[in-house]
Amino acid sequence: MKMRKMDQEFVKDMPIEPMVRDKYALKEFNTIGKRGIRRLDGYEKASGKAIFCRDVQLPGMLYAKILHSPYAHAGIKSMNTSKAEKFPGVRYVLRYDDPEIEKRKEIGIEAKRRWFGWGMPYYILGGTAYWQNEPVGIAVAADSEDIAREALRLVDIEWEELPFVLDQEEALMPSAPIARPDVSPDTNLWPPDPFKIPEVRQQGDVEKGFAESDKIIEFTGRRRDHLWAGPEPVSCLAEWKGDNLEIWVHHQHPYDVKLRLSEWFNIPISKIKVTTPYQGGMFGGWNWMVAMAHSLWVITAILAKRTGKPVKLRYSRKEEFYGESEDIMVSYFEVGAKNDGTITAVKIKTVQANVSFAGADHFADNTRIPNISFVVTKAYVNKGDSWSCRCEHNVNTINFNLVFDHVAAALRLDPTEVALKNDGCEGKDMNYLAEFKREHGFPDRDSLKECIEAGKKAIGWDEKWHPPGMKRLPNGKMHGMGFAWTHEWDSARGAGCAGVLIHRDGSVDIIGQKSDIGVNHDTTYAQIVADELGMRYEDINFRSFNDVGFELMTADGSANLCCNGYIVRKAARKAKQRLLELATTPILQLGELPIVHFPGYKAEDLDIKDSVIYVKIDPSKTKTVAEVVKITELTEVGMQQPVFAWVWHRQGKFGLEPGRHRLCRQAHFMEVEVDPETGEIEIKKVVNVNDVGKAISPETVEGQQYGGMYMAVGRSRSEEIVWDPRTGVMLNSNLLDYKIATMLDCGPIEPIIVETGMGYGPYGAEGIGENVACHAASLLGSAVHNAIGVAVDDFPITPDKVLKALGKI
Repeated sequence: MKMRKMDQEFVKDMPIEPMVRDKYALKEFNTIGKRGIRRLDGYEKASGKAIFCRDVQLPGMLYAKILHSPYAHAGIKSMNTSKAEKFPGVRYVLRYDDPEIEKRKEIGIEAKRRWFGWGMPYYILGGTAYWQNEPVGIAVAADSEDIAREALRLVDIEWEELPFVLDQEEALMPSAPIARPDVSPDTNLWPPDPFKIPEVRQQGDVEKGFAESDKIIEFTGRRRDHLWAGPEPVSCLAEWKGDNLEIWVHHQHPYDVKLRLSEWFNIPISKIKVTTPYQGGMFGGWNWMVAMAHSLWVITAILAKRTGKPVKLRYSRKEEFYGESEDIMVSYFEVGAKNDGTITAVKIKTVQANVSFAGADHFADNTRIPNISFVVTKAYVNKGDSWSCRCEHNVNTINFNLVFDHVAAALRLDPTEVALKNDGCEGKDMNYLAEFKREHGFPDRDSLKECIEAGKKAIGWDEKWHPPGMKRLPNGKMHGMGFAWTHEWDSARGAGCAGVLIHRDGSVDIIGQKSDIGVNHDTTYAQIVADELGMRYEDINFRSFNDVGFELMTADGSANLCCNGYIVRKAARKAKQRLLELATTPILQLGELPIVHFPGYKAEDLDIKDSVIYVKIDPSKTKTVAEVVKITELTEVGMQQPVFAWVWHRQGKFGLEPGRHRLCRQAHFMEVEVDPETGEIEIKKVVNVNDVGKAISPETVEGQQYGGMYMAVGRSRSEEIVWDPRTGVMLNSNLLDYKIATMLDCGPIEPIIVETGMGYGPYGAEGIGENVACHAASLLGSAVHNAIGVAVDDFPITPDKVLKALGKI
């Protein structure tokens, strides 16, 4: 894929930085890679004392509520708010025709990008609703949420109902109603996305590949609408202090909040303080729904400014039920393969709804398939925005595994062998990758082979696998074994800054802001800082949700550790060097002789272990870190100046660095039993194997495997939004009728960690966040296909679809 000039400029100074090139690499680890490390957030969360955004309370606080459209597409013809304004306890009513917000869309650089196809355009409390449940028309600030809700019921609105369309393929028909006439008056065709993946991706010559194949396989795959909302519905709280704005938000991008509010209110970014308390598992969602989230911050801040009081906006679960995960799609496949499982050509045409991300990256990034054609068409429909949540590029991963599953089944081959036969990158084989590893100092290990061998042993693959539809159990059920694989991804992007502060008592603060989404990042970064400084882990603290002016890379799945790990590591090394220089430098005292902690030695002669500085050639000569820092401070005429170092770091962009290849793989296995009479699927066991390069926190890696697999099962087995085709209204906007999986639905899960050191993160680490949740979502399809001998490529795979595939309904 050819990079744009701006991307080349962005990444031209990004060297490949594998572990073995680090001349300052640690010789041994004290906490990195160790189990049983106490989580920094453990007590607060386990005790129920952790404060989430919805928990924050301020004196005199008001509550805000916004009207949500009852129609899939409708405009406000007239609105009478007089009853609501007079209702006792109502403090302010903000209308869509208010001069400050009337017809105003999102603003700023990011908004311009989104208008070119990165997301749904959105009006700040607009006068037209483009999907049912869209926040629109009016917002109320009142003494309580109940009063605000009642005030909304008192508003008299005359609506003009407009035609709507829900299905993306129907939306592209000439006779379809126009879903977004405000931005595309003549067509529902979504504009091309110039900022990410090309809408047409070509590699090699697919027609040539088909001519060379022994078999051509054609099929269709679908992923139905499913929710992106996380466990904690969105909320925010705004308060003005003079011309300074303080806001608490349920969001993963605190600096983005500052940027957008600065642009809206025309105040310096420095006058905005953003706090992101513990996040209740956002998993993307509102993080990427920038236009929608932006409107909520703006509305809340406007109400706070006009009332002179803090204002809090909290969505209910039903109010948040409208966004969808990005992989809503229908794909048409044509695949050519040789009889030995070598895939010669892949041709895919995909149609998506209200979504930005799409691509064939996984076929190019980690296969030797020479000929690829991927064309994606996107359509506007009258549903909520579709963005990444509990996933990233699901279209990539579902399409990828459907291809491998169908090839293996059609040729009656073991799918693990088909995977190994086609492993590679950009149409090149494993010999090319082996040479690449040697040239760049990576270990020459076969990541996929190691993952497959570990997974096969754990699930008993060699004893249990069989060709599709060939094993009926004594209980009458059909037995199936499923397999899915791809690379680990997204370890090569991000930017941020942070500091390391060593206090006079020898304790250490990591200074940086980053939203907490439950993935134990603070503990992991503290492990890195502890080992790099030579400090005890218990001496390190990190309160990352506080606004301290140093912005780490935001909570973006698998890229975080591989970017922020470098940042905190660099800062720790810089702080250590500064500390050792202080320990060997004469320190002037008023009226006294200078003090030298380690006379006759240079900084390079010293090291630190267990928070004690010592001489390398004579470890009996020691001083604690606290002694050095304390004396250094006291000599500065009483000034308390702890040792501090900070860094800024950029870690590429979306893996686009020239010459980089993804080297770490993941493999997932599932055993199922399918009842051919009822269509019910019972998951007997799941094995997740991830090559994370280096597991800095093994329990955190396993948490990603467990949590990701749980999410993947829910999405593939039961989660689906149901719409009324006559009204466009969502029929299951609650957690009773929307079937989130439970742990009882997942079967036993066995996580396995492989560490090849072939990641681009610190210590050879590779990201795992979002990988399992996204990629293993197609695993159930492979297992069911193997069980019943017929593919069910329409996700979620429900009992009725199984029975239909078997010809029983």
